[in-house]
Amino acid sequence: MKNHLKTAIVAATALSIAAPAFAQTELSFWSWRQEDIAAYGEIIEAFEADHPEISVTYTAHEAKAYNTILTTALAGGSGPDIIHTRAYGSMENISGAGYLEPLDGQVDLSLLSENELLGTTLRADGKVYAVPFASQTVLVYYNSDIFEAQGISAPETWDEFLAVSQQLKDAGITPLANGTADGWTIEVMSGAFMPNFYGSEFFGEVTSGATTFEDDRYVAALGKMAELAPFMPNGFEGVDYATMKALFTSGAAAMFVGGSWEINGFRDAGVNFEIMPGPAAAAGGERMVATWMDGGYAVNAASENKEAALDFIRFTATTPFAQMLTDKLNNIAAVDGAVSSDATLQQVSSFHSAATPYIMLVAFRFDNPTGSTLLQNGLQALMTGAKTASDVAADVAAGIAAAE
Repeated sequence: MKNHLKTAIVAATALSIAAPAFAQTELSFWSWRQEDIAAYGEIIEAFEADHPEISVTYTAHEAKAYNTILTTALAGGSGPDIIHTRAYGSMENISGAGYLEPLDGQVDLSLLSENELLGTTLRADGKVYAVPFASQTVLVYYNSDIFEAQGISAPETWDEFLAVSQQLKDAGITPLANGTADGWTIEVMSGAFMPNFYGSEFFGEVTSGATTFEDDRYVAALGKMAELAPFMPNGFEGVDYATMKALFTSGAAAMFVGGSWEINGFRDAGVNFEIMPGPAAAAGGERMVATWMDGGYAVNAASENKEAALDFIRFTATTPFAQMLTDKLNNIAAVDGAVSSDATLQQVSSFHSAATPYIMLVAFRFDNPTGSTLLQNGLQALMTGAKTASDVAADVAAGIAAAE
């Protein structure tokens, strides 16, 4: 009997699909990645071909509600067998509560680096609770057709970027699609521009306590963000993520600052785009990209099908899985050995020679308030002129110092 593919997308109530007659164990797999349903369907089909005794159903919840849906289910003693976790502090919240099965000694993690495993390791016990799945990179996307029509070359320095933005605005084209209604998107935007002003040493210094977010370098970098406000859409305070994407894919805006996960969606929308890292602070300066490990695959500690779930997790730690993930999701896989034939993804990888951690997620999203919450709120106020760069820096530093 031909193996049957089961995928489901659920916003509130999961869609149940009957398992094939021969399946001995049915596994549920929850995620927030609705855009990847088809790809995970193919990946699961490959796993099931080698494990005909196991059936996997992929359920993609709405991204913003996912953490709440997941933690509510886990707290009630239920939830899926396989959990697509977010990384760092978000992962730690559920692993620290005992909801995840530790993978040390049960899954071969030798194809993952220490830095990659950092995103799925619980600080309290040093154990790994999920197999990291992919890294994400903050990029500047630009519409090649608009740039060509305006006679514009991709800017390399900050001054050039501002000049290009002014030229686009003068031509009646919105330079940047980005808005601030969804706080996380303005944090992503900061990840493209600020590192080239606060420099490659700042992350290590602020995480070690050698400096704070009131450091002059960080304040100056925040000030540069404020310079972008005139080039964002009219009423950018009300422009959310969906509207940002619509502005870019329709050609109403020439540039979009976002993560490498946008590549497939922009292609599907028919946009002729290219990518670049954020501009250098000055000619000859570094053009760094902010990167992070974007989640992992874990096993529910309360699963009644734990061994079968671990079989799937072992599969996610292999090069064949990483290759499928790279090919089908256009992500840079965490597991070693995958080689992408996609020219854009190869370009993203080349940017990693000047990578810096996406600062708040990687280091300051473990306590409450999180660094991300503090920065997002501050940037929203900064872009409207309600607060100065010094005000925002002081608020971030004070909030992190008081976090519990």
